[in-house]
Amino acid sequence: MNLLGEKQKTKLFSNSDLDELNLDCYIKKFSNDKITLSLGQNQKEDFSDLIVGDDADIKVFTPNGIVIFTSEIVKIISDREIEISFDENNAKVENTRQNPRYETNCPITIFRPLKGNIESHLLDISVRGLKFYSDIPLDVNSEFEIMLYLSDTIGKIILTGKVLDKNGLPEGVHRMLIEEISYADRQKLVDYCMSLAK
Repeated sequence: MNLLGEKQKTKLFSNSDLDELNLDCYIKKFSNDKITLSLGQNQKEDFSDLIVGDDADIKVFTPNGIVIFTSEIVKIISDREIEISFDENNAKVENTRQNPRYETNCPITIFRPLKGNIESHLLDISVRGLKFYSDIPLDVNSEFEIMLYLSDTIGKIILTGKVLDKNGLPEGVHRMLIEEISYADRQKLVDYCMSLAK
């Protein structure tokens, strides 16, 4: 399978004796049969309710889809770090996308001549599209020039995007398909997405 990697975002679901746990964590290290999970700095809940031998459902978010498997708690290293079992033969990959999306909050400027620009932030991005928040509603199929400031190292890119339908999206959230982008900016976007995948 070779989908797992260090620092990949992971969710752990477990029905312990005390409570139902739903924890955001990440892979610290892994081998053929074990994975060490660690909690992020901002995660308030911890692993203290888990017991060695407990079962847990695991979802690992990889660039090629979500790897889902049932695991057993093998070792409690600390309240913020555990070791779980892993059997590749019992893992399955769901929601595989040709172009995976990555969560990000980099700044976005939507240029609207005569109407005023919209300054906001991204919610997620892929090499083909993006999702962002805007207080101002945008019409489906309307096209806008967009500037994204990706990072200090990669810099900014300019693209033209088309607003897609809002089916199933919360109020103020928009999706956009990238229609036009220069080759150089496309390479910057690919580099940025790859940096988010690590």
